[in-house]
Amino acid sequence: MEIFSVLKFELKRHYKSILIFSGLVGGFILIMSSIFEPTLFSEYNDIMSSVPPEFLDLIGGIVDLSIFEGFFNMYIFEFAWMWYGLYIILMVSQDIPGEMENKTIDLVLSKPIKRWEFVFGKQLQHIITIFSAILFSALFTIIAIFVNPNVNANEVHIGGFILSFVCLAILLLAIESTVLLISTTLGRKKATIVGFAIVMGLWFISAYSGSIPIENIEYMSFFTFFDTRTILVDGVFTGALGNILILFAYSVVLSTIAVVYFTKRDIPV
Repeated sequence: MEIFSVLKFELKRHYKSILIFSGLVGGFILIMSSIFEPTLFSEYNDIMSSVPPEFLDLIGGIVDLSIFEGFFNMYIFEFAWMWYGLYIILMVSQDIPGEMENKTIDLVLSKPIKRWEFVFGKQLQHIITIFSAILFSALFTIIAIFVNPNVNANEVHIGGFILSFVCLAILLLAIESTVLLISTTLGRKKATIVGFAIVMGLWFISAYSGSIPIENIEYMSFFTFFDTRTILVDGVFTGALGNILILFAYSVVLSTIAVVYFTKRDIPV
């Protein structure tokens, strides 16, 4: 299938940036993990009791930062979508619109390749980028658990971290599919701005749903289904599979809509 021809071509173009991005996020996690010090955060709960409720809602309530799981969830997972997601948004929003604006898409589509194969080939490269970054991040996290003298590796549930990274990967896939749809309808600059605005808006709805006077509004955002605190801090895994399936189904639906639209749209020559 020509999908894999597109994928092979894209990987040749972008493999260096994929490895650099993966290495950077992995290294960042290793550095952040190294600052974990239980005694430093032992008075965290007392300090947080005086913090405005709006901020507590933003971070999901008070978390015990004197345990590595609580520390990691607060400083890595709570805002991981932002520093992973910004790269994903920029990458996806520049991809297909860039091909169209530079007129290179004319050469690509002049070959025996269908439009849906072109889009899915591009998306596979995005997915590989996401999972490469997550793999590096998970590996560096495991390294941090065993090399940080302040972390008792015997008391850390490695499976909880792995499951949390899987949830993060599926969340990033939902972000990718959202921006992919936007990128098939708008130019490069507009796709970037609109993509970032929509993702930020969805995060805001999920983070501040308690302050919005609309019942169940949080379910309008896919961020609601990203819950690593329950996995890492509470040790409850039962709802994780359901959340993963919902995010995956959302991604499939939006990706399908993006392909159908791109297949039918007029592309100016």
